[in-house]
Amino acid sequence: MSNKRFFITLSFCLFAVINSPLMAEESTWKHEIDAGLNGSTGNSESMNLHTGYSATYKDDEHGWKFITAYDKAKSDGVESRNQFFADLLKDWFWQDSPWFAFAQGRYDWDEFKDWDYRLSASGGAGYEFLKNDAWYVVGRFGLGGNRTYGDANEEFTPEAILGLDANWTISERESAAFKTTFYPSLEESGEYRNITTFDWKMTISDGGNLAMKIGLMNEYDSLASPGIDKNDFKYNLSLVWGL
Repeated sequence: MSNKRFFITLSFCLFAVINSPLMAEESTWKHEIDAGLNGSTGNSESMNLHTGYSATYKDDEHGWKFITAYDKAKSDGVESRNQFFADLLKDWFWQDSPWFAFAQGRYDWDEFKDWDYRLSASGGAGYEFLKNDAWYVVGRFGLGGNRTYGDANEEFTPEAILGLDANWTISERESAAFKTTFYPSLEESGEYRNITTFDWKMTISDGGNLAMKIGLMNEYDSLASPGIDKNDFKYNLSLVWGL
């Protein structure tokens, strides 16, 4: 995938979200842009770039969460990471009930995988285990699947969905978010994918619009082709601007 096609894809995703009719009530949405760049010189030279955008909305009946990020890494002139994803999650809440329904879609592009890009979708039910001023913990389960493009097979893989989301408001300036989702294959017994993320954020401006964030993400795929690492772990330190 060329850089031109990548930026066209990224621009389209951002345009679709920002110009959605759902964005009409700007005061009800929360937007954030984060960016991080670090490097070193000496015995070796390295550069790591991270950029991301998120938009979230929640009321008594609906919840939306859109996340997209691009990561690139280079060491001594050799590129070791070049990947992008866009993820959209929709929740439907039921009045006076901890149960809710959800649907999710995701696009992944990774230059260092054995496929060019992957599309996945899922849907099911969720349950709010804990909901107060400090904690919001939910579980999700359902069915879905993914299909890869650009590899030798290009097959659709049906999957089950098992997930846990936890958000902790530590203080007025500090918060943490943890999310892990397992995707057991419904065709290959014992095979599965897992995506786990952890974000810690601290506000560093009095107005609350500027924060520092440490982000961790690990993706595991037991069906990765020979020569491709099953674990893909990355971390970033970035600044976050609230819009």
